[in-house]
Amino acid sequence: MKTKHPKIFLLSIILFLASVTTSYSNFSENKSVFEDRRERLFEKINDGVVIFKTDQYDANFFYLTGFEEGHAACLLSADEKDTFILFIQPKITLHSIWTEKGFSLDSAKSQFKADEVYPLDSFNQVFQQQIKDRKKIFYDFKDDALNTKVIEIFKNTWTQSGKQIINPLPMIHEMRLIKDEQEIFFMKEAALITCRALVEVMRSVEPGMYEYEIQALIEYVFRKEGASGPGFNSIVGSGKNTTILHYESNDRQSQNGDLLLMDIGADYDHYKADVTRTIPVNGTFSQEQAEIYKIVLASQEAAIAYVKPGRGIREIHNRGVEVLKEGLHKLGLIIDKTSDWQHRVWLMYSISHWLGLDVHDVGGRGDDDAGRMLEPGMVLTVEPGVYINERSLNGISDKLGDRFKVDEKEIQEFVSAVKPVVQKYMNIGVRIEDDILVTKEGFENLSRYAPKEIRDIEKQMKRKARKKGDDDV
Repeated sequence: MKTKHPKIFLLSIILFLASVTTSYSNFSENKSVFEDRRERLFEKINDGVVIFKTDQYDANFFYLTGFEEGHAACLLSADEKDTFILFIQPKITLHSIWTEKGFSLDSAKSQFKADEVYPLDSFNQVFQQQIKDRKKIFYDFKDDALNTKVIEIFKNTWTQSGKQIINPLPMIHEMRLIKDEQEIFFMKEAALITCRALVEVMRSVEPGMYEYEIQALIEYVFRKEGASGPGFNSIVGSGKNTTILHYESNDRQSQNGDLLLMDIGADYDHYKADVTRTIPVNGTFSQEQAEIYKIVLASQEAAIAYVKPGRGIREIHNRGVEVLKEGLHKLGLIIDKTSDWQHRVWLMYSISHWLGLDVHDVGGRGDDDAGRMLEPGMVLTVEPGVYINERSLNGISDKLGDRFKVDEKEIQEFVSAVKPVVQKYMNIGVRIEDDILVTKEGFENLSRYAPKEIRDIEKQMKRKARKKGDDDV
């Protein structure tokens, strides 16, 4: 029987998707964005030449060229013409039959708006000619083969005076930290698809399902909704596995009374989402689960609300920790709110990282207490958590003692005080994570379409999964 009540939440997703897709339906075909990025880099290298060579897909290479297949190289030569030279493995008829990939030299020149395109096997000859009279050479020093070749040319053909070898990655990473309009669109799409997968799980999961079944449903939705797949290995942990931060086995059978933690993210045109929701497998939080959940949610909401230009990324972390400490103290999981180490027994990491082409995206975090100042166009995660298991109170001295100058007596007093409370909340792990775009006014939560209030999660979980012909979606 069809319900008369509209599913407002899912309808809002559909309307939002329709509104953005109409405006950007051909955006992924727009190559001018890569030209703009190269122009910005040309301005920074000041009569230098940038060299990139890669054997596989590389985010920095893609960011500057749009070329995603790997086994390629490029030269960006800042001169009167600002020349972009691309090196590829030309498409061979037999190879293209097997893989459906590849470009001819002419098609690559047109597709990627290169000034010149050469076969990859001519790279050494061309780049030697390009760099021999240049004063600034930019390349990734971690490329041992290229490093050896450049140094060899340096010794054999250059005079030492006025020559510079510079790593270009810091300036490229700085560029990548501020997302342009196209990147923000792709990241909104990735986040929206990820939210749809999470909603689908909320409306489908039940005790007895294996974690890999849930993972399969998530990744099915990713592909069905237009993503290329997961942007990283999906974390789907139930029961005690919710307390393992990077759990990836995904092979346990869920049980009635378990929590289910899903840390997942769709990949949309190489841009990643990274969203975590923690839900009860049977559709209802127990009192103990809800108590932990509420303090994590309060911490996350406080940290997100603190996001705005001019605040530092570490300030966002500190705001979330401040609220988390209050909650942990009320439950008896810490005994001193002023301690700088007790909460770290339950939260072991910084609650934010950059997001973009990589799930832990490039960009510095800053050197001072506030951290890197937020600017419009940055995207960061906010993901506090609490993880309580049988190992939680073991090895505190090894993990925290030296760093925080904590003596064994203080640790033992802490363990004795919180041990009974730990038993009450044993094997409860909660993480809540959203993807936050910094805007001129403050922030936009890109993953807001995945419910995270207890009442909203439980409401979604009371509904059956969508069926064909269900006209209230």
